[in-house]
Amino acid sequence: MPMKLSNLDKKDINKVLKNERNTSNKIYNKKEDDLNTVEWQMFYLNNLDIFTEDYLGIKLKTFQKQIIMGCWNNDIETIIASRGLSKTFTTGILANNLALLIAGIDIVITSLSLGQANKIIDEKIDRELSSDDKGISQVMKQLRADGYITFKNNATTKGRVVEYGNGSRIMTVACDETGRGERCVIVITDEARLVKKKYYDSITEPFLQPYNKNGLFIEPKQIFLSSARTKDSWLWRYLRDTVNGHYKDKDVKYGFFAGDIYTAVASGIQTKKQLKTRKKNTNEYDFAMEYENLWLGENEDSLFSFDDFHKMQTLTKVFLPRNGFEVLESEENSFEFDENDIRAMSVDIAVSSGKDNDNTVFTLGAMNTEIFNKKIEYISAKNGLNSLKQVVLMKRLFYEYKCSYFVMDSKGVGNVIYDMLTVETFDDEYNKTYPAWTVCTDKTLQISSDTVVNDKISRTISQEAEPVIIVVAGTSEINSQMHLSMKKTLKDSNIEFLRDDAEMESILLDRDAKWILKSPEEKARILLPFKETRFMINESVALSVKNTGGIIKVEEDRSKTKDRYMSMTMLNYFFEKLSNKYIKDDQQYDNEDISAWSFLAKL
Repeated sequence: MPMKLSNLDKKDINKVLKNERNTSNKIYNKKEDDLNTVEWQMFYLNNLDIFTEDYLGIKLKTFQKQIIMGCWNNDIETIIASRGLSKTFTTGILANNLALLIAGIDIVITSLSLGQANKIIDEKIDRELSSDDKGISQVMKQLRADGYITFKNNATTKGRVVEYGNGSRIMTVACDETGRGERCVIVITDEARLVKKKYYDSITEPFLQPYNKNGLFIEPKQIFLSSARTKDSWLWRYLRDTVNGHYKDKDVKYGFFAGDIYTAVASGIQTKKQLKTRKKNTNEYDFAMEYENLWLGENEDSLFSFDDFHKMQTLTKVFLPRNGFEVLESEENSFEFDENDIRAMSVDIAVSSGKDNDNTVFTLGAMNTEIFNKKIEYISAKNGLNSLKQVVLMKRLFYEYKCSYFVMDSKGVGNVIYDMLTVETFDDEYNKTYPAWTVCTDKTLQISSDTVVNDKISRTISQEAEPVIIVVAGTSEINSQMHLSMKKTLKDSNIEFLRDDAEMESILLDRDAKWILKSPEEKARILLPFKETRFMINESVALSVKNTGGIIKVEEDRSKTKDRYMSMTMLNYFFEKLSNKYIKDDQQYDNEDISAWSFLAKL
């Protein structure tokens, strides 16, 4: 109930009336009002966390405040944060804050692909901050409703643009040739480790120019966002330089932030149950990089380096086996097979099903018969399959990929699998019956001894078996030759692998307009061979090598596995024998061709 005037003290009444007279008689002073605005502007710029919470109504965690203020206070800020730590959300808030507070400023968000860069605007500034249904800031929602904030696409590049009523803009461009010509004060590079450093240095960094308007001067700012990966990345070296510059450089202000999944749990963004679930369901290498924010590097006694493999990750076209529905609908596999390729499949067979660090790994690859280059176009690891299911999957993939040879480890459980391969196999999902197989008797292609090969021939059950199997009964000498062959292949750059899955997903965002409409299951199916390739590389680099009397032996940590590496290196070794056979045949043909004209020398 409002208080009545009679209940007020006379002194209080006179005070209220005096204040009203002073207010009504006050003459508007523009200079004073502008000064007041500038004071609030500078206060909020130097306290962006307060602006975010008090003005926009968005509550921040302590580490988010550190990120935002670090980006504003430094000329170059490098942020390495694990998944689930809201780094893109925090950076979206930062860009929006600066656009609101600084009239006419241009901010560019870039990434490997335009689709990846667009995510910060579409998912963070648009949807999470200002949309009618999910926006968390009432102020942003009102500014958008009033038309002060608008979203559109760049007519030329199709990049997303946010325009503000004060003349500020946030724009997205790809970090490639298509992004030339922009100008801005701040560049935010998302998933920076995927960006090509030469493109950033020659195209994106030249965007930058200082802000100098209305008496306010701002140095150009560079902000890098990424999660950890491997130490052969340019970003790892840049991070080290950033940390060094933070403490030693007196001219340029360097800053850095690093946060892991434990930071997210401590801040309440993630829960302990989520942490345990992700650790259980994530490959150990991925968990270290993506959640614990650790950069992986090779050991001193590693046979391979990350750079050995990464420089050969050039393939974007992946072979994908058809699913049951596609087969029943009689759809052909859309993969484009090269007629000059000879395709083969190798399998490293699990010793015991259900064991976490023991998988059956299927590797599909091709060798070009003209240039003898090799490609690994599909990798899949299965755990917990019984012997019959493994055999069905082996033959299914073999004929789907149009293979000519099947390379398998024949020791231990491999003997049981071999026996099952030598009879016809019915595939109830594809509704097909596959032929029986037996050993290939071409001696130039054999990896194991004649004794082993003859033993396999004698074990063949069907009399009408196709001779496609190359058995590998690994001895210390054979294993050593395979390891050295793999090392030489990488040194000679004579093999190609699928791209990194994160890089490929970014590429698909741009290439395939329907990518965002695909279900999570379909996206996972497409990206899985790229991810398995990354797992294979991690396994390979983690192996320790011992040289005993000229015999090379590799060892994995007891808690880790080398199944993917072994499957891949068996296939590579077979392709080496296959290429030698073709080269020898070509030389023999050339010699015979020349000898046919030897009579000319007698004329």
